[in-house]
Amino acid sequence: MLKLKPAATDLTWLDLLPGVRVRVKPISVAMVLIGRDEAGKVFMENRVASEADADAGNPNVGTHAGIALVRSLAHAGIVEWEGVGDANGNLAPVTPENVDLLLDEWRAYDAVDRLYVGPALDRGAEKNA
Repeated sequence: MLKLKPAATDLTWLDLLPGVRVRVKPISVAMVLIGRDEAGKVFMENRVASEADADAGNPNVGTHAGIALVRSLAHAGIVEWEGVGDANGNLAPVTPENVDLLLDEWRAYDAVDRLYVGPALDRGAEKNA
């Protein structure tokens, strides 16, 4: 049975690294659709003309599409952070460029994927019973 309930609206703090945390919006249907579109662009950019050309394609295209999905959801979802600074040690504003720089840090990317994106996608796989 599908249990209907209002979508979450509360912002949540996630601890990504020691001294670094981000405040995120709940992942919405619109955010997922935009993220899927970004992932689809990666597949389209790396598509091959035929099965015979498959070896010429990027064998890591699925990984790159996943990265595009996580980045898109992080861009849309991160609204505030603490413990993230610029090269001079000043608090960095939350911008798409700075979110990308944060996600270039492997441990931060992994935490966003594991704590924010993964649970939202797993909810879709649950039977909602």
